[in-house]
Amino acid sequence: MGASGWRYVTPYQSHFGAALQTARAQVLASGEYYGPTEWGLPAPASPDELLENPVYWEFMGTSGTHSVLDVNRVIAAEDEHDFGTVRPLSVAAIRAGFGSDQPSLADFNGMDFEDLDDLEEAPKWSGHCMVLYEDGVPRAIAFWGVSGD
Repeated sequence: MGASGWRYVTPYQSHFGAALQTARAQVLASGEYYGPTEWGLPAPASPDELLENPVYWEFMGTSGTHSVLDVNRVIAAEDEHDFGTVRPLSVAAIRAGFGSDQPSLADFNGMDFEDLDDLEEAPKWSGHCMVLYEDGVPRAIAFWGVSGD
């Protein structure tokens, strides 16, 4: 199948980690991901079950969901990416990509995935996040990355 790029936007929360969990819960509830049922496994009851329950480990390590469900924690902007991590995009990359420290939802949606993914390097099975603004006020958090196989 190959890896897939994904992108999601959630309402603003003061903590990236909480916003990530919101995005993961929304995607699980929507059913808009490549699910373990395709492998004859039961549907997960929660996003964390995909990573914590051994019944899903082969599925997650081999295929994954091709969605934000494949990542589960936010790391500091200066930390190295690792499997399943999301890192805030650096201010320098935000400025270079969007021409502003405060990109809007329209700015984010107006950028195609390849350009978005090129803002800062990240390995497969990880992603980035950033705050989106409206009139100088934080309104949303964007998540994007590449996962699945």
